[in-house]
Amino acid sequence: MPRQECLLKAHYTNVSRRDNLGTLLMPMNISWNGLGSFVITAKPSQDEVSIVTNPFAVDGVRFPRSVAASIIVTSHEGDDTGNRAAIIAEHEGSKPFVVEHAGEYEVRGMFVTGIDAPKKDKTPHTIYRFDAEGMRVGFLGALDRTLTEKELEALGPIDILIVPAGGKDVLAATGATEVIAQIEPRLVVPSYVTTEAGYGDVSALKRELSGSSEEVSKLKIARAGLPEEDMKLVIITNS
Repeated sequence: MPRQECLLKAHYTNVSRRDNLGTLLMPMNISWNGLGSFVITAKPSQDEVSIVTNPFAVDGVRFPRSVAASIIVTSHEGDDTGNRAAIIAEHEGSKPFVVEHAGEYEVRGMFVTGIDAPKKDKTPHTIYRFDAEGMRVGFLGALDRTLTEKELEALGPIDILIVPAGGKDVLAATGATEVIAQIEPRLVVPSYVTTEAGYGDVSALKRELSGSSEEVSKLKIARAGLPEEDMKLVIITNS
């Protein structure tokens, strides 16, 4: 089977394997609500655990009426992060755990690392790494600049990078490409590519990267399905 076809199969089947300690690694699911809001779901223990990033309340962009989550993560304060009321508890008898600042957190086996990364104008802003299913997901929030060496070191190696690329008050395609080159992930997922809110679409980033790309309604990926050589752009739609 050609390598491209193998990659596509990895996205849509329940590929799994065990890590070096014998733990069964299951696929991770990532869907996009729009702007910088994603739902990242894994099963690090018996129960599924979901992270919802940057739930928004912005004119012209619809946010889902209710989204279940174990963890809510926000990168900064603003209309594009403050819609926590739309998030309901994923597990009965509990409330979603809210992460707003730098630090190390563990919720039901899902590991979250927050790293201070202020915006260019020094506005407080946090980027994150999520560790689950033997993979590391980098979430860069509404970043509008390249990363410092200290920030890169704290972020560490990243398999899947969620990076803003729509311009306006976040990285545009060229800046996003520079940050991608700094991190060298295996998969790139663009955020803030929502023209209804005044951001650019994903076409500029596709031109900048000029490599393999795929459009999906939901990304389903296991560690065994990550590209081994060339980086890949995965565009998640929120239809």
